[in-house]
Amino acid sequence: MQTRRLLHFFVLLTILAASLSACAPKEPEPVTILYYRRGYDATKTDASSEKARLIVSSFQKRYPHITVQLVGIPYTPEGTAQLEAALEAREGINVFSVSPGALPDLVRRGIISHVEPFMSKEDKADYYENALQIATVNGKVYAWPQWVTAVAMYGNPEYFEERGITPPTIEDPWTWEEFVEASHKLTFTSADGTQVYGFSVSSLPGQELYLPAFYIDGGRVRSPDARTFTLHEPEAVSGLQKLADLHLVENVTPPDFGTMGQIDVRKQFKEGMVAMVMETPSFIAELESESLPFVVFPNPVGESGHLVTTGGFGMFGVVQVEDENALAASHLFARYLTGLEVAEDIPGYYLAPSLRRSNTAYATDANRTVISRLVAYGIYEPPTQISDEVNELLANALQSILLGVKTAQQAMEEIALIYQQELDKQAVSE
Repeated sequence: MQTRRLLHFFVLLTILAASLSACAPKEPEPVTILYYRRGYDATKTDASSEKARLIVSSFQKRYPHITVQLVGIPYTPEGTAQLEAALEAREGINVFSVSPGALPDLVRRGIISHVEPFMSKEDKADYYENALQIATVNGKVYAWPQWVTAVAMYGNPEYFEERGITPPTIEDPWTWEEFVEASHKLTFTSADGTQVYGFSVSSLPGQELYLPAFYIDGGRVRSPDARTFTLHEPEAVSGLQKLADLHLVENVTPPDFGTMGQIDVRKQFKEGMVAMVMETPSFIAELESESLPFVVFPNPVGESGHLVTTGGFGMFGVVQVEDENALAASHLFARYLTGLEVAEDIPGYYLAPSLRRSNTAYATDANRTVISRLVAYGIYEPPTQISDEVNELLANALQSILLGVKTAQQAMEEIALIYQQELDKQAVSE
């Protein structure tokens, strides 16, 4: 009897052990993915290459079953060709940096993977809605947004104090009229004889940083569905003309306004020739490295009644592959590159504010906090592919407005048909 009971007991133990074993979580299968990174060189120890290695090693500590192989490509046409060849072949590449303008074509060719099946509800809620819009094609999200070079105003605090001006805040921003008034006060001759101008911004074709002016009165470049050119509509034309009139009517900009690139405008600010400029976050590190005083504040509010910023996006895409393990691992890595984990692992990783509400890693001081908070007020154009030729025509038309060669209405009406034809071509190809 005792033997029978013992046998019965061991049978139950065996069944229980088998049941527990079946219920236990399985170890994830090892998988290797390839990450194409601009500026990485396996033979060098420069800052960019070392940062890439640190990103990979930090990720692999969190997810040891995934091996990430770095593939470096240079910032050259040859590097772009190398990336395009890999994407076309859909071999030897899994994760890569992608621009919004490239998304529609990658989607049309079936190269890029749909993100949402790999994005949790928490992820979706964490992203600002405007961030996901810039990664959306045909109603689906096709990239993991990382950060945005949110454009803000930069001022010389010494000039502000001298002229009795208090910088605006997000809670109490300037109206456009208040901004113009401040620009007049900041256009003066300093004690050492320097002629100071109130405001300037990069405006060479291809280097325009005055995009917030497109939106201050409620205008846009394109309709939210990217089907229609709208920069010739009254709200957009009004914002463009306001910017041009700072030079043509108000005389608060340098004489070379409309012809200066970013490097030259930054130089004017640093040398004390300009009191305020509209700039991207990268200007902060430049000013700090030269120990120059500055204060960051929001762009002025126009007829829309809302704060506005815009900027360029950093995003990561994942190549569509049949291997489900590789696909899932690739999305996990792309998520890591754009989330809070990488900010926790690598202090200083974020060079511009995150597009996630929870990720405030960029906001390390008062100036960066302003830029980080502005992200919520961003207006970003939907992804679309416009030819270099048409983009150049638009840039030249915008410059003609700033130089007073044409009114905003004239310049935008002339470009409208050409631009619309470009959008129509893209719609047909989808």
